[in-house]
Amino acid sequence: EFSYSPIFEQNIYRIIVIFKLSQMVLELLLSGILRESFNYAPFIVVMEVAEMLITIGASDFVTFTAGHFVEISIITIERMYIHPCIKVLKNLWPRWKMLAQRKFGKRKRLTRSQKQQEEMKWRRVNEDIQLRNEGVEPLLDSVALFSVEKTGTILSPIVCLIVMVFFEQTQIAMQYNVRKNELGYYTLFACYMIPWTSVVDVFILNTQELIHGWRLYDYMAYQRFRFTTREYRWVLSSDTFDESISEGMQTMDLLCFSSQYYFIISVFAFAMLTNMFAITVFLRYEYNFLGDPAMPIIVLAIFLICEVIRLILCRIANVTVPYFNWHGLWAPKQLEGTMDDAIAAKLAIGEGRQADLEQERLELQALNSDRFRHRFLDRNRPWVLNHLVELITPRSLASVGPDGRPLTEFVRDVYSDLMAIGEGARKSGDRSDISSDDEGDEDFEKRRLWDRSPLTGSNLAMAKLWLSKARKRRSFGRVVSGIIQDHKEDKCSLCARTKETCASLVGGLSKGGLRDPYAIDDLITQFEQKYSINENDPNMWKAFFRSKAEYVTVCNLCIDRLEQEKLTRHIRYPGADRLTRSGDISSDDEKDEVVFDPIIVLRSSNEGKMMGKWLSAARKKIGGDFPRPESRKQMEMYAERLKRKKNRDAKQIMNRYHFIEEKTTQVSDDERGWGRVRLDEPSRLMLRSWVMEAKKNAKKRFDARGDAIRAQVKQTLLKMPPEDDWFYKREMRLEGNSIDVEGDYLTLERKVKETGKAAEIRKVESGCDSFRQDIKMKLARKKMAMETSLSEIHGKVQIDADLRARELRRACKELKREHEEEEKRAREEEGAVSSEMVNRHKDSMYNIEQLIVKETEKTEMEWNRIDNERRKIYAQEEKILLRSVKDRDTQSSLDIGRIETNTWEEIVWGEKEWRSRALGWLNIAVRKVEEKAEEDRRNEKKNEERKHRQKRFKE
Repeated sequence: EFSYSPIFEQNIYRIIVIFKLSQMVLELLLSGILRESFNYAPFIVVMEVAEMLITIGASDFVTFTAGHFVEISIITIERMYIHPCIKVLKNLWPRWKMLAQRKFGKRKRLTRSQKQQEEMKWRRVNEDIQLRNEGVEPLLDSVALFSVEKTGTILSPIVCLIVMVFFEQTQIAMQYNVRKNELGYYTLFACYMIPWTSVVDVFILNTQELIHGWRLYDYMAYQRFRFTTREYRWVLSSDTFDESISEGMQTMDLLCFSSQYYFIISVFAFAMLTNMFAITVFLRYEYNFLGDPAMPIIVLAIFLICEVIRLILCRIANVTVPYFNWHGLWAPKQLEGTMDDAIAAKLAIGEGRQADLEQERLELQALNSDRFRHRFLDRNRPWVLNHLVELITPRSLASVGPDGRPLTEFVRDVYSDLMAIGEGARKSGDRSDISSDDEGDEDFEKRRLWDRSPLTGSNLAMAKLWLSKARKRRSFGRVVSGIIQDHKEDKCSLCARTKETCASLVGGLSKGGLRDPYAIDDLITQFEQKYSINENDPNMWKAFFRSKAEYVTVCNLCIDRLEQEKLTRHIRYPGADRLTRSGDISSDDEKDEVVFDPIIVLRSSNEGKMMGKWLSAARKKIGGDFPRPESRKQMEMYAERLKRKKNRDAKQIMNRYHFIEEKTTQVSDDERGWGRVRLDEPSRLMLRSWVMEAKKNAKKRFDARGDAIRAQVKQTLLKMPPEDDWFYKREMRLEGNSIDVEGDYLTLERKVKETGKAAEIRKVESGCDSFRQDIKMKLARKKMAMETSLSEIHGKVQIDADLRARELRRACKELKREHEEEEKRAREEEGAVSSEMVNRHKDSMYNIEQLIVKETEKTEMEWNRIDNERRKIYAQEEKILLRSVKDRDTQSSLDIGRIETNTWEEIVWGEKEWRSRALGWLNIAVRKVEEKAEEDRRNEKKNEERKHRQKRFKE
């Protein structure tokens, strides 16, 4: 309707650009509303056709063609640059939204679970962005835009024909001042543009491959292969979607941009175009279809006609023509043979020759064999283990594994299998006449049944200790392996055999003149005792090893003999031996005796079975009958000792408890006994200020200690220049640099946290101040309202009192006039007024005056009552509001204390960890610096002595 106006005709190029930009915005809105790319694809087709149709509103045919080429240029720029950039910005929007919420949102104290959920949400958003930007989705989105634009181009000639056929009904061409015979030229131009835009699309697609690195041809070939080898005739009948693609594009990917996809969007788009033409006809003829009584009959007839046409077309689509090898419309093609999908894809694309296909069939057969798979895993095990973490996302770890167990346990078993692969286990494809190294061993199944729960407590400490010692033994052994090999001799140290008379000579360490494989453990223990358990410097270890190690060279025959002696070592049988001495038996009353708590071990557990085996073997070696007669007595004695120990410990605890209780509940006669202290408010404030001052001093001392450590680290690094790396080692200097940088970073991070703490405190204080100000203003408003209300009530009461007083005074005047008239008549009739009448008149006047006084007093009492009630209510409300202010101040103090405590704990935790590492590094570095300085002094002294000797020699 807007294109019919002269404004459109005069500004057609600007309006075309505006319409294209509006189309991009509308596409984003539809994607957010419909959540499915396939759902809003027909809408984009309708907009493309409508943009072509309104271009007819140009002033002449030349302007029409120029506008069409302007539109093609905008589409080219959009598809190559604008549309991909918009999609990238749309994908990055969730990350920017979370960053904005963290930056400008309210900062709340989160629990550990909430922090984990926030971190999981952040990781999920980043993973989603990475998948959307690096996966197939950008390519899929680009092809979807190409498909809807191509569909609109193909529908354009049909729309022009409809406008030409229904020239008088639609009156669209009449509004554009285009005659019916001229519409044929527009239709021919739209038909000509189909092959021309196809050539332009080829250049655009190739340019997209070069700019964005998309493999468009391979992707379209893969989609053609998927559609050719589909399982169902109608591809949407399949319920298998590619879950690696976002849900909004899974349906479009399932359709594979096939003929069924174009059929659906074309039908829906054409239906919406016919509705658009119908609305145009209604507007031109001012037809109200809701007021037409034949409307229900027409709608029913249309539905019946459409259903009949659908049945006829479905019957025609199922017709088969064997002569032409036609099995019906969209009948799935069945590939013959047992070839794999890759070979079938090449057949579908038209690649490959018979020899290549046969070669790939043989390769496929090899790939499907378990033997090849095990060999592949065995050779590529390091790479698979290193990249196993990258293949598993936190979202997938929450699912269930293939065997029904949690995926974490399944992955742990797979990792163990990969670590143990190639260690003699039988694999599928091995020869049956060759036995496996593990055949008949049930340890593998037992290992699978081991408890895989994380270690805690002493078990974890023991495992960490063993792991650290094993790592140190391995690394230290690797460092000195070259030294051991250098000390290998040409003959055996035990039998004097040479290389010619034995198979091999092995160099090793000795202890007491004999080869001992555990001698290195004793050397490591001595090294740790001399220096430190945490000392791992290889140069110091090499120097210590050279000074303490004893070497031996043994031939293979001597090694076999020593191993045989180990197996047949002398066993001491029970019998006569040396007499037991008095020092071998401890006394029951010894104070230094360690009595262990009883440990209950189940006989069915592994520990119980092991202890049972040991007990049986020990009894068998000792011989005799068990249990022995004195065993019960010994057990009772041991139980009695345990009982005495527990009683003694309990007595010590009770004595300590009573001592503390007496100190805290009673005041002793000694002047130093404080007793129970009751503090008043000033004393409590003084104590609180003292505690705060003590905390500040403790923080100052903590900061001073950190500054001292940082200064010492920097000074030590200045004494370790890079040219002295031959002595200090480059790794140690770099470690010191990293510690120094980390210390500076912690200082900066502390300043940032303190700034954030100050901001949070200011926020709390400002909130408290604003709350206090609000309460103050609220109290002022309430007081003003109360005063206003009281003044209004007082005015009303005063007015009522005045009216009542005026009424009584008027009544008093009337009564006085009546009395005067009565007295006048009495004088006229009787000659004088009686005293009785005068007294009665005085009493009535007095009563009225008293009534006026009482009414005034009553009014004042009522006003005082109202005033007291209102002021009492205000006082109660004021008390409640002031109490809320006090509670808010208390809560603000608690919040400020919590903020300061949390910030200090975060700072102290990182600072303590850094200080422990810094002090450990300084302990080694300072010692090495001192050694280097001492060595430099010795060298300087030697140089001076050498110069002195040379000088004396010259003299």
